Amino acid sequence: MEAPPIGRQVPGVLPVWQDYSEIAARTGDGELSRRLAGVVGSIGQDGFEVHLIGLLGAAARFDQINVVSLEGDRTRSLFSWHRAHPHMASSLVGQYVAEKLYQRDPTLGRLQRSGRHGLCLGVMRRGQIEDDWYRRCFFDDAQLEGKLSILDQAQTHAIYQNYYFSAGAEAFSVREIENLARLAETTSQCILRHLELRAPPAKAKCRPDAVATILARRAPSLTLRELEVCSRIVTGYTTEAIALDLGVTPNSVATYRKRAYAKLKICSQHQLFLLCLDT
Repeated sequence: MEAPPIGRQVPGVLPVWQDYSEIAARTGDGELSRRLAGVVGSIGQDGFEVHLIGLLGAAARFDQINVVSLEGDRTRSLFSWHRAHPHMASSLVGQYVAEKLYQRDPTLGRLQRSGRHGLCLGVMRRGQIEDDWYRRCFFDDAQLEGKLSILDQAQTHAIYQNYYFSAGAEAFSVREIENLARLAETTSQCILRHLELRAPPAKAKCRPDAVATILARRAPSLTLRELEVCSRIVTGYTTEAIALDLGVTPNSVATYRKRAYAKLKICSQHQLFLLCLDT
């Protein structure tokens, strides 16, 4: 049978190849998709935070972000970032967790009272916050005007994301809110997986509780928090990882470490290791 000329189709026979590439251009946001792929590909690596901020920054304009896991007594900070002052966000969220100030958060209270499982979100401006101290601490002093809060509630815990915009900046557009809401669950899971992969490997002979027992014998005057900090130093945690794990600020970690070293009569991390090895 003679083949039909190129470009012509035999009646009743489906073409072998159909090009639907134009669908990709019409579906979703190509820029967000590319950036999301970068975030997923960098999970567990040093560039993860840069990729994550790049993705979220392409979705909406904001000046500060914090992500918190609400798990009762195990409530902890998962991620924080500030456009101009990197340490401000970690300091504020550390205080927020360590002092249980989430119990005073008016936005979180509203979202929790909704009783909805899954995503719920809302925007609050500083002028709507009745708690003067809370407004001054988390908005006025930080020169922030308002925030978009996204709460993902499950049966045993919730992930709480807050995106802040500065005084004088435009509030979030509907498109930006839609973008952040669409990315919320994926963002949370990527952060959780990243922290899991970056955590120090568990060692049967070098667990924080075992190290704490050794240090408590050497210096009975060490407080529980000082023991928790020192035991994590020995087991490989960084200052930032200790702060996240204990729900305190990096500055607080440094303070507890200094006090513990004075009680142990040492002045370096190397000496701390030697104390624990010389059992």
